[in-house]
Amino acid sequence: MFKFLRDRRRKKLAKRPFPKEWEPIVEKRLGWIGELDKKERERARTHLKVFLWEKHWIGAREFEVTDEMKITISGQAARLSRNIGLDSYDRLTEIIIYPSHYVHPERDAIIYGEAHTWGTVVLSWDAVRNGLTNPTDGRDTSLHEFAHVLDIADGWFDGTPVLHRTRDYTKWGKVLGHYYSELREDPERGVVREYGAINEAEFFAVSTEAFFERPKTLRRKAPELYKALARFYKTDEAAR
Repeated sequence: MFKFLRDRRRKKLAKRPFPKEWEPIVEKRLGWIGELDKKERERARTHLKVFLWEKHWIGAREFEVTDEMKITISGQAARLSRNIGLDSYDRLTEIIIYPSHYVHPERDAIIYGEAHTWGTVVLSWDAVRNGLTNPTDGRDTSLHEFAHVLDIADGWFDGTPVLHRTRDYTKWGKVLGHYYSELREDPERGVVREYGAINEAEFFAVSTEAFFERPKTLRRKAPELYKALARFYKTDEAAR
């Protein structure tokens, strides 16, 4: 019953017009949307608005969350989900935004973003903006954290999101396992940044960053990894 009501509400949101006042922000922050063909662009815009209207937005430490922040972050979420379904982020309920990096209360570490299994993503607004300012460096905090959300759709941080077909899991494990092992053995020669050597979940997240920000390089250096991600995200980013 809950799924039925959620899907019905979501369809109503999807039919609502895209607010005209959002357009300048989309043009300013989310230039990649304009590079899509008409049908894919409409899917991305639909995912953006539904995501924004469905999720709960919280400013950490009384930080004021603006429409620009919501639209930008929702657009980055839509960049990953636009071809794989509006239910991609069903486990995610709230986004907490800090103005800049923050110190983790338990690990005493500088944090730019986090994704939690209980349905929360935490993001530094400065980190989100920096990721969009340098769109080809393979580093984007928002893409990274939303990849984690997709990863834990099955309840586990293990580098394997819910794939589209049961038969895909064997190939996925073989391909990502191979490149993950290569990165751990020699991080300097890895096809994605060294942070991905921490564990399989981080490898999937940094591979997602590379797939969307440096697709041609990833396809050239790691063709099988590129193909696996292209099948999952249902897009050929290197051909754009």
